[in-house]
Amino acid sequence: MADHPLLVRFRTDDYPTLVPVGSKDTVSEAAEKITHVVDSRVHIDHDRPVEVVFKGEIINGDQLIKEVFEPMDYIEIQYEGSEIPDGYGEFHPAWAERSMLEKYPEHAKPTQ
Repeated sequence: MADHPLLVRFRTDDYPTLVPVGSKDTVSEAAEKITHVVDSRVHIDHDRPVEVVFKGEIINGDQLIKEVFEPMDYIEIQYEGSEIPDGYGEFHPAWAERSMLEKYPEHAKPTQ
């Protein structure tokens, strides 16, 4: 049952996607399911193994999702054996700066 939502971005994708996975899935099983969800936007070679990066570290694929991630954690997926750039798996690149409302306060909803 898909009861554990994760915010996910495949390495070649520009946009994170909210993907519900099963809390009893292994990390490898969840990664495989996630690649099929984002494949509509990013062409993924399903013959190549993938790995999950969380907080800059590769996560063991045999661990259960519920033991490793909290719901709504941000993870990134890449092809196995790829080098991990600094900051990868820690935050979406767009989040490195201030939030959009902090950056553009004139767009905030007016208070009365």
